[in-house]
Amino acid sequence: MSNNQIVNLDFLDREAMLYKQSKDTLKTTSETIDKAITDNTKKEVEDVQNAIKILNNKVEKIMETDYIKDKQNVLEASRNQMHESIKKASEAFFKVKKYIQEKDGLTNEQKQQYTKKLYDKIIDKFMTQEEKKLFEQLISNNIIIMNSNGMRLGSGGVSQLRF
Repeated sequence: MSNNQIVNLDFLDREAMLYKQSKDTLKTTSETIDKAITDNTKKEVEDVQNAIKILNNKVEKIMETDYIKDKQNVLEASRNQMHESIKKASEAFFKVKKYIQEKDGLTNEQKQQYTKKLYDKIIDKFMTQEEKKLFEQLISNNIIIMNSNGMRLGSGGVSQLRF
């Protein structure tokens, strides 16, 4: 060993070669296993795909029945009512909040307390304790929620109230 060489690393050539061989073996063996599974499950995969097709067709037929269409109308009416109720509650909240903020003779702390009481009163009327807890966690974590009808919460508060 020369004075300039601290450690002999010649053994790493063998380890690198073994690593590369094992890597190639891993790849080819995995491909062989995947091919064996694919080749030996063609009928089962086809059966599952046919079953899914049959299921989807049946679901489509069920969705076209008058019974389901009536239930969809009930859902839509309920969504509309919820939207209208939330809209009226939010309008009332902001109207009363503005009144509280403009009220003379109240300290900022009192205004905040009255606004919090107003918020709690309205929220308690619309949400269960679990829903309220989740809602407050989402707001405190600044999480944005956007549902299919455009309700967006978080990141600065309620930007549009829709259900």
